[in-house]
Amino acid sequence: MRKSRSLRSPSCNWRSSKWFVYAIVVIALFAETFLYGFIVPILGYMITERLHIDPSQVQQLTSTTLALHGFVSVVSGPIIGHFADKIESRKIPLLFSLSGCITGTLMVASTHSIWIMLIGRVMQGIAESVVWIVGLATITDVVDDSQTGMAMGMLMSFVNAGMLAGPLVSGFLLEAVGYRAMWAVPLSIIAIDLVARLVMVEPPSKYKPEDNVEDIDLTLSQSQPLASNFYKVMLHDGRVITILLVGTASTIVSTSFHATLPLYVHETFGWGPSTTGMLFACLVLPILFMGPIAGRITDRVGVQVPASASLVLQAGLLGLVGFVGNDRFPWASTQSGGKAVYMGSLVAIGALRPFMSAIGPVELSAIVKEYQDRSPGIFGPRGGSSRVFSMVEVSACLGMMLGPIIGGVLKRLVGYTCMNLTF
Repeated sequence: MRKSRSLRSPSCNWRSSKWFVYAIVVIALFAETFLYGFIVPILGYMITERLHIDPSQVQQLTSTTLALHGFVSVVSGPIIGHFADKIESRKIPLLFSLSGCITGTLMVASTHSIWIMLIGRVMQGIAESVVWIVGLATITDVVDDSQTGMAMGMLMSFVNAGMLAGPLVSGFLLEAVGYRAMWAVPLSIIAIDLVARLVMVEPPSKYKPEDNVEDIDLTLSQSQPLASNFYKVMLHDGRVITILLVGTASTIVSTSFHATLPLYVHETFGWGPSTTGMLFACLVLPILFMGPIAGRITDRVGVQVPASASLVLQAGLLGLVGFVGNDRFPWASTQSGGKAVYMGSLVAIGALRPFMSAIGPVELSAIVKEYQDRSPGIFGPRGGSSRVFSMVEVSACLGMMLGPIIGGVLKRLVGYTCMNLTF
């Protein structure tokens, strides 16, 4: 086996190199988050103009459509992680997921039926789960442990670039070229993603069953109950529960913006899709620059102190955002500095978010490695990378599911100000 690897062509060497494979995963996650964000500013238009549904139902259907994506990922995540750790190839599930992504995107783009659109969102949600779980597992296979924080920080910068570019591009193109023409952009990105995944040559895994076969077989036979109960082992660890809860809460807050921001700024300031896209730029653009910095800090001092400081500061900024548009506070009214305060607060929140985003991948990877170092083979010959990232995906997607629902319900029942104070 090692001899065959050494005889690979030079093109296979660079196509399986660490940073090339890393770049392929980055492209795949950029494409998925771009597609998720692309639909956010145009959902209101799709619901009223293409699906011909009463405008009074826009908030409810917007929350439902965005929450469905998260619900599908919550359900499919553990299943995907279970089988991904049993399949030797990482590339095959990545290619299969892309076919589902293409089909789902075409359904969402072309339909005049709410049910077809929702089915398309289901397919997109499953495809995105595969990319997150298998993609992050692939990165842990190729990146050194000492560089994990930096790699995840850079990755989240590009992920958030997709989240930024999606609403920004769709909001602008809807007004500039119309509904049908604007879909050429996401389809082009999917085409680039397809070529990239086809070109990639999967590198050898860190977990090599051929090495120390007798020792690993003995360990596996002794720890088989644990190997078959990965989630039971992990969920009995208090550190894991804490990390997952923090990830869910953080995602609830961030995705509540997707469901409430477009309608709130339209009602308060009269801003349309293109301006809404710019607001998402204010929220996400700082993450592009802060992601690598946050990753480097995390590698040096750990995640606890930076993440705690980020949480406290974000809480204050969310309260500040909630007061914007309230005429009882002159500094926050629509006639004075309310717009500047709103945009400035979004920029500050975006700058703080990278210190939270690396908690799940970095800390859970370290915990899994700790178990595997203590008992080699405890989670099977290929380790537990895919399953641990399925836990990260489920945690994040639970937040994606609950965020739009909680945000939409609170906005309707108690208003935008109280919603932000609650968060």
